[in-house]
Amino acid sequence: MSEGYKLLAAAIIKQCLLDYREALQSHDIITTLECEQFLRSQWFDFMSDMNGEKLIKMMREEFA
Repeated sequence: MSEGYKLLAAAIIKQCLLDYREALQSHDIITTLECEQFLRSQWFDFMSDMNGEKLIKMMREEFA
């Protein structure tokens, strides 16, 4: 993946995590589910070498 695509992928993932954190704080169920769906998707797997399930668990523990 070229550097430009890597930066775009990183920005998309960063925004998802910011949105997810805000959704968890505000109890916005729709956005929470959308973010979790993305973090579990093949698209996320393609863009990142991170584990989406672990990210979800870490974020949820932050607000437990």
